[in-house]
Amino acid sequence: MSIPSFRRVFASAMLMALLLLPVVTSLANQYCTIKICHNKDCTKKGGGERLMETFQDLIPPTYKGLIIENAGCLSQCGNGPNVSAEKNGSERLYLGINDVTSASAVLDVATGEDFPISLLMAASAISEAQQSNSFLKKETLLTSAIETLAKDSLLVESFAYMHALFLRAGVRLELMPSNVEGALEDARLATKLDPSEAKAWRVLARAEEEGGNVKEAIDALRRLAKADALYATKAKKEIERLSSSNH
Repeated sequence: MSIPSFRRVFASAMLMALLLLPVVTSLANQYCTIKICHNKDCTKKGGGERLMETFQDLIPPTYKGLIIENAGCLSQCGNGPNVSAEKNGSERLYLGINDVTSASAVLDVATGEDFPISLLMAASAISEAQQSNSFLKKETLLTSAIETLAKDSLLVESFAYMHALFLRAGVRLELMPSNVEGALEDARLATKLDPSEAKAWRVLARAEEEGGNVKEAIDALRRLAKADALYATKAKKEIERLSSSNH
C-alpha cells in the first residue's frame, strides 16, 4: 500500500477541495476547529461520524491545538462531504473530503503541522479495513495499524490505536471460528485507554457475554450507558435480559 506524504497529499487534494470562504487572517496560531457536516447527504457520501473518526485517527495524542466537532449543514450539499476549518476568526470550507488522503490535506493546511507518517499509515489501514467485506482482511489490516502504532510509545495513546483495537475486537467476534479471547483482550485495552468511548464498551459487553462472563458483560453495559446516553435504553434492556438469564 503506497502512503503519500502529507505535503504531496496537500498538493493533490487542494485541486479538488474548493475554497469557498475568504481567508481573513493567518493560520499560524495554535487552536483550530474542524467542523464535519453530519447531514444525511454528506453522511451518505462518506462524511459524518466515519469521517470524524478519520480525522481523529490522524491526530497525535500530544497535539492539543485541534478540536474536531459535528456540524449541521455547511451548504454545497451536492459537492459533499463538506468540512470547515476555523482559525483566528477565518473559515475555509472544503468540499469532497471523504477519505484519509483529503482529510490529511485539510489538517496539513489548517494546523501547519507535519503529523507522524505512522498515523497516516495506520489511518489508511483502518479506513481500508472498514470498507472491506472480508473479516480476515479486516483483521489483517487492523493488526497492521495496531503494530505500526505500537512501535511508538506516544502513539499507543492515540485515538487511532484505541480505535483499531475496538474495531479488531468486533471483527474477531465475527470470525469463523470466533476469537473471543482475542476480542476480550482488545476491547479491555481499548476501554482502559479511553473509558469515555462508548463503542469500545459496546463491543466489550458483547465479548464478555460470548465468553460466558455475564457479570462483566453487565458491568460493561452500565459503562456503555454512562459513556453515551443514546445507548442508555438499549443497555438497560440488555442488562435486564442478562440478569434474567443468569438466575
